Amino acid sequence: MNKRIVIKKTGGIDALELIEEPLPVLNVTEVRVRVRASGVAFGDILLRKGAVPGTSYPVTPGYDIVGEVEAIGTAVTRFKTGDLVAGLPVTGGYTTFICLPETELVPVPAHLPPAEVVSVLLNYTTAFRLLTKAANLKAGNSVLVHGAAGGVGTAVLQVGKVLGIRVYGTVSTAKMAVVQQQGGIPVDYTRTDFVAEIRRLTGEGVDAVLDPIGGTNLSRSYDALNERGTLVLFGVSSSLEGGGNPTIKTLKTMARWLLLKLRFDARRVVTSFISSTDKGVGIYDDMAMLIQLLAEGKIKPVIAKTFPLAEAGKAQAMLEQEKPIGKLVLIP
Repeated sequence: MNKRIVIKKTGGIDALELIEEPLPVLNVTEVRVRVRASGVAFGDILLRKGAVPGTSYPVTPGYDIVGEVEAIGTAVTRFKTGDLVAGLPVTGGYTTFICLPETELVPVPAHLPPAEVVSVLLNYTTAFRLLTKAANLKAGNSVLVHGAAGGVGTAVLQVGKVLGIRVYGTVSTAKMAVVQQQGGIPVDYTRTDFVAEIRRLTGEGVDAVLDPIGGTNLSRSYDALNERGTLVLFGVSSSLEGGGNPTIKTLKTMARWLLLKLRFDARRVVTSFISSTDKGVGIYDDMAMLIQLLAEGKIKPVIAKTFPLAEAGKAQAMLEQEKPIGKLVLIP
């Protein structure tokens, strides 16, 4: 039997329902994976709260999975049963078994812990694509990332270090040491104005700002750029804060983004979201490269805590309320 988490209607963590059902049916080009680790992301919370336009319910959340090949379709040639693989389904990861096309899976060295690998998939792929594809940064450039102690934030710090990029990170006072340990330069947003502090530290602003918050924070991120810098919006966590309709808040963020984009200066304003439409656009090559960096010890994901699948609600509550250091992982 298969167990998975289903959101039948939007709401609080009680909207996450654990169900039992027969194993998912395999088609000829698919691989059925026994999931050993699944990542927990802010996007999963947005999905639960109804803040992802175009979503049809019921739906199973879960961006990224790592597991063992349990069965293969008759046309599958790249994998065999027992192989360890990684996938980025975007939805469907909160489960014990999942069927995915073999083209959407990446091989994983058997000695790597699944929880570490799954912590690399969404977060580090996002970090790498933000730095290199969205912001077009090179060695010697500078970047500011908000939420630097979180899952994507710590990934940006580590990937930036590998690429030779100088990374500044906004954090609370209690988390400043985390940024320093990961090779970044902390900016305490609780005690200083981050725009003024970035100007003080850099003189002219940074080459890029990576903003997962949105809302009114966007214009301040824009002000932290140098005259040819790039603002990258890659999240809308402000939509989850306070009261009000999260969908409306998300739409307001996008309106602010558009107004900034229409300014007549040399600064760029772009978005970068990993979604189902990104599949196949070099994303699996990026995942494979980052898994190799993990195997070589050049990156080391920070895992905040692991939970059993049945406690997915507790994991989401912790992510939303506590904003822990590093990644939260479900272990089915």
